Amino acid sequence: MENRFDIIIIGGGLLGCATAYQLAKRKAGRILLLDGNEIASQASARAACLLTRARTKPGLMEIVQETYDCIAEMEDLLGESLELQQCGSVTIASSEVSLKGLEALEEAATRFGIPNERISREQTRKLLPWIDAEAVDVALYMPTDAFIDSALLCSGYARAASKLGVELRPNCKVKEILVENGRQVSGVRLFNGEVLSASLVVNAAGAWANLLMRPLNVGLPFTPVRSHFWITAIDSERFPAGHPFTVIPDARAFTRSDVGALIIGLRESCCQAFDPSALTERLEDFDFNQAAKWTVLDECAPLLKRYLHDIDDLPIAHYMAGPSCYVPDAMFVIGPVKRYEGLFTVTGCCGGGVAAGGGMGRLAAEMITGERPFVSPELFAPERFGEVNPFSPEFQRRCADARSNKKGG
Repeated sequence: MENRFDIIIIGGGLLGCATAYQLAKRKAGRILLLDGNEIASQASARAACLLTRARTKPGLMEIVQETYDCIAEMEDLLGESLELQQCGSVTIASSEVSLKGLEALEEAATRFGIPNERISREQTRKLLPWIDAEAVDVALYMPTDAFIDSALLCSGYARAASKLGVELRPNCKVKEILVENGRQVSGVRLFNGEVLSASLVVNAAGAWANLLMRPLNVGLPFTPVRSHFWITAIDSERFPAGHPFTVIPDARAFTRSDVGALIIGLRESCCQAFDPSALTERLEDFDFNQAAKWTVLDECAPLLKRYLHDIDDLPIAHYMAGPSCYVPDAMFVIGPVKRYEGLFTVTGCCGGGVAAGGGMGRLAAEMITGERPFVSPELFAPERFGEVNPFSPEFQRRCADARSNKKGG
């Protein structure tokens, strides 16, 4: 019985841990969560951590709201704070195109009941002491938006799941997903040779998920794309802790406070994708082409300069890069893999796994347990692109373009 489970989840990042928590809430049986490293130690620890509520694509606001609900539930269950920082957000428009995007966001937020208001340049200057408010044509303030430490949130999902009976096994790397009779999933084999049995396996291995699918002749429609941000030196007066994060589509940028410093996220015009087979087992051993960080900054800084006028001279203290799993339509990949009975996936976070993890896990858990899904699962079906080869440069370029063209935070 020690090696027999009802459900095995591969991946101890945000999506795997959130799925484990949602399944445990539903008493889905004996559940095991595996990760090849420590839980919450890889991509989930490299995020900018924005929990942006308002979205214009169908189903996404409901998914993000579920994450907020999960945070409150887990704090009650664990008897501790997960340190959600309700700082609010400011979305900025300075062109006709970005104004249309802001208006769509404003309408979606109002329809969903998310507090929002347009604020004056003077109000913008008070909320964001660092910004040149004269560059801002329209600013939309959403006071209930928040950010959270992504590793702490991931750990919260894992500990809450464990408290509800999920078995956690870090540092157990899965070698392969096992199938009987060419159709039915039967469990997994670890690199140490141990076989763990289950009739249902959830692949939530993030950037590594397609490596597990390759022997099964399945391609999940995403590829790892570099997401990165820069952190300035500390200047507490100019960058006060807890000031609102910003989304600035005209600069392809977002900003967020960080203990007296400013986190600056920038999207280059042609984002870099990575072949999943080139990834190392630990991201700290992988070269995200960090030598290019100044080249990217040189490309993107002129767009942000109109808002942050001294960006050319601003001291940069830190740089962080990681793989975000992007899908061509910038929608998640959640649901059953139809070629095999008992095989599910939760992946393709598109840079939004922190905000969406709770809802992504809920949708997966509802489909696994046969509940009525709270959002339309067809939006996120793994097969919606037909057969794809995630190892082909052409498909990887399509996925990278989804990040290059991303407008939100």
